Amino acid sequence: MKNKIFSFINIVGLSLGLACAILIGLWVNDEIQFDKFHTNDSQLYRVMANLNWGSERTGDNIPAPLNEAMKKDFPEIQYVSTVSADEILFFPGPKAHKEKGYYTTPDFLKMFSFPLEKGDVNAALSSKKNIVISQRLAEKYFGNEDPIGKTITVNQSDVFQVSGVLKKIPTNSSLQFDWLIPFDVYVDKNQWLKTWGNYSVYMYVMLAPQASARKVNEKLLHVLTKYNSGTKDEIFLQPFGDKYLYGDFKAGKQEGGRIVYVRLFSIIAAFVLIIACINFMNLTTARSVKRAKEVGIRKVVGAERRMIIAQFFGEALLLTICAVCLALIIVELLMPAFNQLTQKQLDINFSNAGFILAILAITIFTGILAGSYPALFLSSFRPVAVLKSVSVKTQGASTLRKGLVIFQFSLSIILIIGTIIIYNQINFIRNRNLGLDKNNMIVMLAEGNVFTHLNTFEDELSRAKGVANVTTAGDNPLSIDGTSADLKWPGKRPDEVASVSATFVGYNFLKTMNIPLIAGRDFSKDMADSSNYVINESAARLMNLKNPVGQQIEFWSGKGTIVGVTRDFHLHSLHQPITPLVLCLQPLNSYVIFVKPEQGKTQEAIASLNKLQHAYDASYPFEYHFLDEMYEEKYKGEMMIGKLVNAFALMAIIISCLGLFGLATYMAEQRIKEIGIRKVLGASVTNITGLLTLDFLKLVFIAALIAFPVAWFGMSKWLENYAYHVNIAWWVFALAGALAIIIALFTIGYQAIRAALTNPVKNLRTE
Repeated sequence: MKNKIFSFINIVGLSLGLACAILIGLWVNDEIQFDKFHTNDSQLYRVMANLNWGSERTGDNIPAPLNEAMKKDFPEIQYVSTVSADEILFFPGPKAHKEKGYYTTPDFLKMFSFPLEKGDVNAALSSKKNIVISQRLAEKYFGNEDPIGKTITVNQSDVFQVSGVLKKIPTNSSLQFDWLIPFDVYVDKNQWLKTWGNYSVYMYVMLAPQASARKVNEKLLHVLTKYNSGTKDEIFLQPFGDKYLYGDFKAGKQEGGRIVYVRLFSIIAAFVLIIACINFMNLTTARSVKRAKEVGIRKVVGAERRMIIAQFFGEALLLTICAVCLALIIVELLMPAFNQLTQKQLDINFSNAGFILAILAITIFTGILAGSYPALFLSSFRPVAVLKSVSVKTQGASTLRKGLVIFQFSLSIILIIGTIIIYNQINFIRNRNLGLDKNNMIVMLAEGNVFTHLNTFEDELSRAKGVANVTTAGDNPLSIDGTSADLKWPGKRPDEVASVSATFVGYNFLKTMNIPLIAGRDFSKDMADSSNYVINESAARLMNLKNPVGQQIEFWSGKGTIVGVTRDFHLHSLHQPITPLVLCLQPLNSYVIFVKPEQGKTQEAIASLNKLQHAYDASYPFEYHFLDEMYEEKYKGEMMIGKLVNAFALMAIIISCLGLFGLATYMAEQRIKEIGIRKVLGASVTNITGLLTLDFLKLVFIAALIAFPVAWFGMSKWLENYAYHVNIAWWVFALAGALAIIIALFTIGYQAIRAALTNPVKNLRTE
């Protein structure tokens, strides 16, 4: 109570630092616990493939026949599950509802810990007529009735019998679904799944208890060669528990993923907490002279050094406990906004022993860290010297304070630079020329009678009000995940197998998407193009075709001619390089409709699409999206990270400013008589303000010089996660340094000007 300003700065600074650390800790803990709830966690693996694209690419799309091959050739594998995600329509009545789920094999429920509320795990997916549904769907479609044995219609014509009801799936599961249907149902409708050249499903395995993953990987390496001679693609296993955090691969090796963000935020939490602890240490050591006589008297009346050390550690812990209590209140207040931003359901669970132990550990660690130097420094004072009013030598403490300020502002400047670069990368993602027109492009799935009569629907839509162009495709062109090793071209070696991206398209695809041609033409209704192909530049390079137009190749539509070559456009995330692409003209298999509205007539185009879809099939809900929004959805993780970094960097700067303000206040108090004498001798307010601020600005300048190379190295590593990214420009460092200096000036300037304006008579009259 006697030192309100310094106590306030210490407690508030520590509480803000601790609140950041707790929030980040809760987020990090949730991230690292993803997919760890499965009973057989140590035996579960997902199947990955290193694909030969001319350069190596790693993905989790696998040929479906591999399931049977693994069961036959690998006794070490106990279960194999093939999975294909889909969104299908449930018809409880005349109006349909879309639900997301998986086509999968019976082993799925035996491998993973997704227990059934009702039904038998061993029999639930044993028949093609069975369906397993979630509790949500059971309540939605059957109310309070027992759904087991009841039927439900899917996609208008398929009737399934409910054989199981799932218990609620944990939110920290990377597999989220509302229904499971036997995979054989999907194969019956898609015979191409039986070929080895199509990589379009996910696959998971569970090893036998004593099996070695390393030995299985050695055997798996060439399994594709056995069944698809000539292929260079390789199969390997990745622990399923690593799927969420370690999902990125480069040149066939694991590199990055969400673990990058876990590490990044762990570092930020440490930075912010250290900055808060530095404030405490700085302010305590700065005020050490005022407590020198107190220490001297305590020693004279019998206190040993260890008692003095215990006293100051006790004070630090007491302040830390106050800060922790305030931090928990701040966390509770911020939690709803934090959950909304991170799209999680985090909370503080005081009944959790692990959480309580973590808070105690943080409290003790912070208290010891913050109080260590003050305790050791103040306890070292000699009572004879301090009680005789001999000046206490504080050169070491002064040097430490300067070092801590430099360290503190180095961390702050690193965070400022990181914030600017992350912001620039997110803007780069949003505004990058992707090689096609994603803006104001309406996307809708062709379903029911719309799909059955797609040609006539497309023709009518192209003449509707507000519509400029219409086309169809088998995929979102910015997320073409389908890959195939079936491509054959002139001059290809018999033993050469290369994987390419591929998708079906309808007429006017290149025109509607505004994808430029560099040779040849688009598919045309006036030409016999049913077995012809359009490729991109990367595919031409892969096939080493200098004049590809007119060349004969063989692919999904059989033998055909390359009629056009497009400029490369982004088929995947910017994390991945552009890959070879083959477009196949198959309008009847292109179920994604793309509508480009006329300029300024977007709402008219949507109304026309709605009216026409309702006329063809009113049982399906009218749902549409915009392509640019779908693109941004792919990067919502990066955008969320950007917002979090901004928030925590701002918090670090605020805490740094609190400490700087406290030090400036103390320094102004210490030099108040010196300032008075200088004013009497003619010093101006500007002279005195400059005197008080110059020392601090020197420290900030040194901090910037230290921070710049560290920030450059760290952010360069982060940007390596993207195949396409911004360059780190010199102005980023200049801006960060300038911001740090401006922040420091504003923080120190108030106290400096206030001290310079003080009446010197008031401070000198007691001399």
